[in-house]
Amino acid sequence: MKFGDYLRQCREAKGWTQPEAAQRAEIEQSYLSKLETGRSYPSEDVYARLVRAFDIDTSELTENIAAAEIERLRELAQVRDAVLSRESRVLNLSRGWMLAGLAGLMLSAASAAIVMTSRDVEYAEYHYRSQGVLELTESLDSFAIVNDSSALEDEVRRAHQSAMVARLDEDYRVVREFHGRDYVEEVPGGRRHYQLVDDRLVSQPTPMRWFMIPALVFLAGALGSFFISFRWKR
Repeated sequence: MKFGDYLRQCREAKGWTQPEAAQRAEIEQSYLSKLETGRSYPSEDVYARLVRAFDIDTSELTENIAAAEIERLRELAQVRDAVLSRESRVLNLSRGWMLAGLAGLMLSAASAAIVMTSRDVEYAEYHYRSQGVLELTESLDSFAIVNDSSALEDEVRRAHQSAMVARLDEDYRVVREFHGRDYVEEVPGGRRHYQLVDDRLVSQPTPMRWFMIPALVFLAGALGSFFISFRWKR
């Protein structure tokens, strides 16, 4: 917008004709007409009169008129001060967003470093199995007859095998502590004989991997801050 158009809008907003506005500003109507059409620009004294008569906010004026128009008015002290104040404010805001962007980059890098330097958790896992509850007087290998095919050839052993099959009550345990190849544990009604059937090394992803989420969030925030900083400069 040109300065003359802005001045005309201020006059029309107050409902004044050019003669009325010129009289209130204590200038010639012909001079006001030149100001509104862009054929002339006010002096320091005339601008002060226009500000008083039209209630012009110089800061608002500099934000609404074109940059080329501001350069034409830059010799006016009020306009110059308003422009410098706005440029200082814009610079401070731009610096603030730039610092926020740098902080976001640092936090993003720190979070990513935590993920990259952390290692998965590894531990040994032991699998023990008990086939059933043994009476205190029974040997630890009493349930071995369950899988003994030769027991079918002897009636007494076959009956014993059937009785042990009926008592099968497997308990499978997975623990991280090694209890040896086998161990015995007392339970209600007798005892259980646990035998090691498997052992393996388990690799568990480190919970530090979750730091990748804040790393991406901080990175997005940093890029957004840099973009806003760039826009403020403009």
